[in-house]
Amino acid sequence: MGKVQDAFLNIARREKSNVSITMVHGETIQGRIKSFDRFAVLLDSAGENVLVFKHAISKVSYPKKKPQEAEKSDQQA
Repeated sequence: MGKVQDAFLNIARREKSNVSITMVHGETIQGRIKSFDRFAVLLDSAGENVLVFKHAISKVSYPKKKPQEAEKSDQQA
């Protein structure tokens, strides 16, 4: 898969961000990314493991960090 996609998903996974995944048919699933590979994304959603196949995903989004949160993360790294 693409470098941009891998980087985007990896940042969300490492930061344990709550993501919203919108499926091609319109359903939205929210949760935290546990892992991903070329074909699927594994989410922790409301205490359940949910395996989402990438071919069915339309959009993945998560909130940007506020500037002060980004500085704290950079200092801890």
